[in-house]
Amino acid sequence: MRYIHGTADFRQEKPAVVTLGKFDGFHRGHRKLLRQAASLRDGRDLLVFTFSTSPQSFLSGSTGDCLTTREEKVRMAEELGADVLVEYPFTEEIRRMPPLDFLRHVLAERCQAREIVVGPDCHFGYGGRGNVGLLLEMAPELGYRLTVVEKELYRQEAVSSSRIKDCLRQGQIREANQMLGYSYGVRGPVVHGRQLGRTLGVPTINQRAPGEQLMPRSGVYVSRIQIVGGTYFGVANVGRKPTIDGERPVGVETYLFDFQQDVYGQEAKVEFLDFLRPERKFPSVEELRRQILEDEQAARAFLRDQGLS
Repeated sequence: MRYIHGTADFRQEKPAVVTLGKFDGFHRGHRKLLRQAASLRDGRDLLVFTFSTSPQSFLSGSTGDCLTTREEKVRMAEELGADVLVEYPFTEEIRRMPPLDFLRHVLAERCQAREIVVGPDCHFGYGGRGNVGLLLEMAPELGYRLTVVEKELYRQEAVSSSRIKDCLRQGQIREANQMLGYSYGVRGPVVHGRQLGRTLGVPTINQRAPGEQLMPRSGVYVSRIQIVGGTYFGVANVGRKPTIDGERPVGVETYLFDFQQDVYGQEAKVEFLDFLRPERKFPSVEELRRQILEDEQAARAFLRDQGLS
């Protein structure tokens, strides 16, 4: 897959089927767009167009609330069959670009769009004034065909990144995973912790929370872990570990069942399957240990019920 980023000065090499949007999370709605776009490929490239920063984040200056890191977005786009991923720089100049200029000079000329596939609420250009009506109006002149894909629904409401984020913030991980179409998680290297879990007989792996990625509600989750070529299950604590003295950044600490390997420095992906309980401070580390073992039993029961163990 060709990944174009950090520049507005590019030209797609051959005619393309273009789908555009935020693509934060590549949830079930995004995947529906990509499936439709892929069906129209007919020998042309499937080009996914998005911005390096969402217009909302650019204006508010907010960070740390993406569903995917940049690396995960690239990985997922390729897995979903994109030939080209354009992560266009969102600058003040681009923010002020009239919709017709964006359509003509970026989508039609730079991206070589011959098919454009969007959702019904697509907006682009200054003030978000570009919409499906403009795309339809300009199609004959600019030489592309337009396909509008209806929203993917979950429980009679449209699937959206903002709705998924609301669920994650409330610890409604099963609902978030249903809308994503996969299990939400964190990917990153295993870093050194204080090795308290090892002394308690429940050795854990620690990961730092990616700076740009939204962490779900602090608490304990049934988890699936991919590490050193294998898949394991366990319980993961998302939060600041309040039982341990000292101020700590948000991180993910995971106790893997039936796993004893030394994996410092190895990349791990921890997926959250079910929310067990909120994070809380325990009076002693021994009470913390007892709670972890109770969490293990609850997690194993969940995994049995789901046919995962």
